Amino acid sequence: MNILEIRTLRGPNYWSGYWKKLIIMRLDIGEYEEMPTNKMDGFYGRMVEVLPSLQTHGCSYQEPGGFLKRVDEGTWAGHVIEHFALELQTLAGMDTGYGRTRETGEKGVYNAVFSYQEEEVGRFAGRESVQLFLDLAEGKTVEEIKESIAKTVQRMREIREDVRFGPSTGSLVDEAVSRDIPFIRLNDQSLVQLGYGVHQKRIQATTTANTNMIAVDIAANKHATKKLLGDMGVPVPKGFRIREEEELESTLSAVGFPVVIKPLDGNHGKGATVGINSLEDAKIAFAKAKEYSRWIIVEKLLIGSDFRALVINNRLIAVAERIPANVIGDGKKTIEQLIEKTNADPRRGYGHEKVLTRIEIDGQTMRLIRAKHYELDSVLPKGEVLDLKTTANISTGGTAIDRTDEVHPENVFLFERIAKIIGLDVAGVDIIATNVSEPLRESGGGIIEVNAAPGFRMHLSPSEGIGRNVAENVIDMLFPRSAPSRIPIFAITGTNGKTTTTRLIAHVLKGSGCTVGFTTTDGTYIQNQKITDGDNTGPVSAQLVLKDPTVDVAVLETARGGIIRSGLGFDYCDIGIVTNITADHLGMKDINTLSDLARVKSVVPRAVSKKGYAVLNAEDPHVFKMRELVDGYCVYFSMDENHPNIERQARRGRISCVYENGYVTILKGKWKVRIEKAVNIPLTYGGRAEFMIQNVLAATLACFVHGVSLEDLRVGLTTFNAGTAQTPGRLNFIEVGDVTVLMDYAHNPAGLLGLTSFVTKLPHKYRTVLLNVAGDRRDDDIREFGKIAADAFDRIVIRPGHYLRGRTPESIYVLLQEGIAQSENTPQVRIIADSREAMYHGIKNGRKGELVVTLADRVPEDISYLQDLRDKFSDEKSAKEAAEAEKAEPPV
Repeated sequence: MNILEIRTLRGPNYWSGYWKKLIIMRLDIGEYEEMPTNKMDGFYGRMVEVLPSLQTHGCSYQEPGGFLKRVDEGTWAGHVIEHFALELQTLAGMDTGYGRTRETGEKGVYNAVFSYQEEEVGRFAGRESVQLFLDLAEGKTVEEIKESIAKTVQRMREIREDVRFGPSTGSLVDEAVSRDIPFIRLNDQSLVQLGYGVHQKRIQATTTANTNMIAVDIAANKHATKKLLGDMGVPVPKGFRIREEEELESTLSAVGFPVVIKPLDGNHGKGATVGINSLEDAKIAFAKAKEYSRWIIVEKLLIGSDFRALVINNRLIAVAERIPANVIGDGKKTIEQLIEKTNADPRRGYGHEKVLTRIEIDGQTMRLIRAKHYELDSVLPKGEVLDLKTTANISTGGTAIDRTDEVHPENVFLFERIAKIIGLDVAGVDIIATNVSEPLRESGGGIIEVNAAPGFRMHLSPSEGIGRNVAENVIDMLFPRSAPSRIPIFAITGTNGKTTTTRLIAHVLKGSGCTVGFTTTDGTYIQNQKITDGDNTGPVSAQLVLKDPTVDVAVLETARGGIIRSGLGFDYCDIGIVTNITADHLGMKDINTLSDLARVKSVVPRAVSKKGYAVLNAEDPHVFKMRELVDGYCVYFSMDENHPNIERQARRGRISCVYENGYVTILKGKWKVRIEKAVNIPLTYGGRAEFMIQNVLAATLACFVHGVSLEDLRVGLTTFNAGTAQTPGRLNFIEVGDVTVLMDYAHNPAGLLGLTSFVTKLPHKYRTVLLNVAGDRRDDDIREFGKIAADAFDRIVIRPGHYLRGRTPESIYVLLQEGIAQSENTPQVRIIADSREAMYHGIKNGRKGELVVTLADRVPEDISYLQDLRDKFSDEKSAKEAAEAEKAEPPV
């Protein structure tokens, strides 16, 4: 058995309309194709013994035990592995419930599809599920398999803790998502963008776009914080800042025991030790604090409980009492047994997976135990409380009690004032006091520090008291209820016309005053500036645009490859356009038919928001059928105003866009709004390029339903030229020497058919095509490509394409020649194995006034080469004319 490929889908995809986060594992199950589970001796019983929780899987029976019934009846390895991957994630605390396994066109090869919460965990679960199946199938003992599963589950928990958001960041992201605010994770830590484009706000844990960095510096400097607060009349403990250990003894004498020693610029309790009562312990604590800072704070330990007040946007939101990890003796159990009993609390888990964290026995724990003259095997007297950590952090096993409703109004005022004095938008104020229900000035309490980026976990899920949704206050601050978080997204897909439609929409929107980011097959652009080169039609490029803080509208060409590879790069769009569905890239990635291809492309209209518009080709049955998947509104375009689908739309009083009587026209029910004559739209070449008119219809309709004014539409359509600057590689005419070169990106039979239909309307007597095709096409598609060329051209120069994709140039030449032979025409055919040489030959040997069509597969390079040839032939012509003029001049 082999894992052939593992792909991760992170957005809307063609496998599920609901689940966006999916793993696609392509499996060759080998000999197990002939061995369904009911033919494998003992497999069922051993599986149930090692994974009894599979009983909950309903599978196709949709009831508990359904999957076990399928295994008993007989099912195949890929299906079993899918369920293993889901169950292993559940055992690791990541319950996720979607799975599908489907055969491919290859015998014994399956796609096992399952959902995940954390990508790295999901991929790991897939690999381990294959091994688990093999262990069960090949006779490994039940005990060995159980031990292996336990190690796998623990490793998955560890991976999860390494890669997932912490509780604070996670709560902010969850709150944003609940308000339909999108997010993009910007690194593998806690840097997150909330919102898209110009409306984005960034957070890093609980530091926000509003956080004042001077305030962060003040809070990080404990000495500066205490001095500033003390000068402002806030009660703070007596203390000093020192740098060398030699200063420690005199400082302790001045402060008096007990003391707290902590790094000057530490946070989250790192390097801090409390309750120090001896010089020896102070030296140990000093060394620990030195790991985090050059300067060390030594201050008087206030007596009382440890409280954390959370102030957001200058308002007190929550207060929690924090209790360090500890055990209470019963006079019978050892300290180690008491720790084990505490960790057995079902509320405790690994890392942040549960409300509380397991207590780990580390060096700090052992120092505290031995400071009381105990060891791990010591029996703790009944009723004695033994602290196991010096700080009360939840992440080290501490507990929290919500005290928000007990805070005295004077303390509320004090805590809010402290946040204002420091200048933090999100502040964690640490207090030592006997309680918070009476003023600190009366209880003798004080402020020990103020934290930037305070953790939220103790407030979200206290071990006692009610949880507080503190994240909502941060999101309220960043995105007041009326503030936008999204920018309009146009997503354009289909087989042909995507790039031109994308560029035309972007041009119209720029003319209407928008700052546009758009992606195409030749690059990503912000306004007119190219940011990156290459095929940028996948989710990574889409997110580049959505992350740009200057962009207020995104226009995203969305190709099949990115959808298959990773899904969409956004959760939903406002306008989803499908130009057409024709044969292209069939036979790849299990997309074998037009229906398969339509299923992939339908992801875009299915991602249209409920208030958005799907712009669909009324004449293409595969595209028109996509209307059934759309949650928003459907509008249609057609070259025929009398098409039944258009007439039906008109009778319902709805919007369409058609080509009628030479006009690009919007239909609003029975009423016509003529936008512009096609002959006035440069992209259509006087109305002769029908496939360009189709692109214009799609773009016009999309801009119209988006709300672009008629005047801006007209200006945009009439100022968009089909030149190398605005539509590189799309119907570009370049005069080179004595011939006219037409460069186009036609890369499949339908695209070439549209191009030849246009070419035959041109006045040129002679026509040559420089013919090449990508290798990732079916044999019949390549043959058809050759036949279409032969039907329209009298000379064909076959040249190698850049994208061979597994084929040899020679094999493509043969298929093209076979297709050419099927034509009733008999053009001259020549093969030139060098692409540049073929272009030079076609132009150099062109007859005067001839049209030479070149099919560009490396658009920028081909444009540059043609421009060089144009200059070369122009210089040669000028030199020739000058020589002839000099020769004809009579002698003096």
